[in-house]
Amino acid sequence: MIISKGISFTEDPPLFEALQNRGKELLLSVSRRLMRSYRFPFALLITCDRAEVIAQADGPIEVLERALGLNPAKVREYRYSYEGEEALLRLFMLSAGVLSPLFGEDTIQGQLNDSLEAGLSIGTLSPSLAKLLNMAVSFSKRIHTEMKVRVFDQTIADAVAARLEGKGDVLVIGSGEGARIVAERLIPEHKVRMTLRDTGKTFLIPPGAEAVAYDERRSYIPLSDGIVSVTSGLYHTLSADDGPILEGRMLFDLSSPPDTPPALHAITVESLAVELPLRDGVMERVRREAMNEVGEYKAWLLRSAASDGIALKAESIAYETLRRMSSVITRAGMADEEAFRRSLFDSVRKAVISAEMDARRY
Repeated sequence: MIISKGISFTEDPPLFEALQNRGKELLLSVSRRLMRSYRFPFALLITCDRAEVIAQADGPIEVLERALGLNPAKVREYRYSYEGEEALLRLFMLSAGVLSPLFGEDTIQGQLNDSLEAGLSIGTLSPSLAKLLNMAVSFSKRIHTEMKVRVFDQTIADAVAARLEGKGDVLVIGSGEGARIVAERLIPEHKVRMTLRDTGKTFLIPPGAEAVAYDERRSYIPLSDGIVSVTSGLYHTLSADDGPILEGRMLFDLSSPPDTPPALHAITVESLAVELPLRDGVMERVRREAMNEVGEYKAWLLRSAASDGIALKAESIAYETLRRMSSVITRAGMADEEAFRRSLFDSVRKAVISAEMDARRY
């Protein structure tokens, strides 16, 4: 049975800043620490908003937290856990980006690939877990090819316009699809300024809006009755220190993850309480497709269990050999440790296949 356990970064980003943007180096070092306690196949997934162990058995979440250098007492409230079919369904939906703070993002494809490669490199996987991760990556690619996942509902722009009725100038921070939809909705009734990181890309600005430099956004706040922040970045566009210049102005934060700190008390999509038909439609379709994928994976498991496949047995032994040798290989301090690990895995796999074929021949 698959069990997923992790901790969410979204509630307290500063606590996890040291874990972000460290890529495969972090995956490998943390996975090696986890191997000391987890004596079962697992994969470690680290994204911009979570660290998660996907495993074939249950293990204490504290092991992951300590391996990440976190104090379990301080992150207890950020934990989550799923198991069985629920864990499988969630993994496929996660791979499609519909469970991410930035709805519909596709960067998780690379993060899942990194998780797969790290597990293959140091031997934490099993054939069935490797199959699951490969299926999740393929599912994500298919979903993003077949449908538009990143959507922004017009209902949000309409709700913002209703709140700003009777107001004057509006500053829209951002230049993506959401920002353009909001700006286009506001232009008929307001003077709209819209930020650009590259002021040469004026084609991103709807007709009727004025382009201003993103770096100069704060200088336009005193000129605006309303500020609408809607970007796709991971960093705040405004800080708590901007409170004084925002006083008396209506601030909207339509981004996920949030563009502004809680101290600014921005109006969010959630507080607008509007229906999101586009997003809900995407979520429902992805869920249906993910359920089918869960069925495919379970069918593969049944076929594997019913067969006496040499290749599957060889892979299992190769993973177990690499797991047992992992600490020895690390201590040896080889110049190209990863290449040696892959060579060892492939050699054991081929040796087992050869031995099995010889045994069946005679």
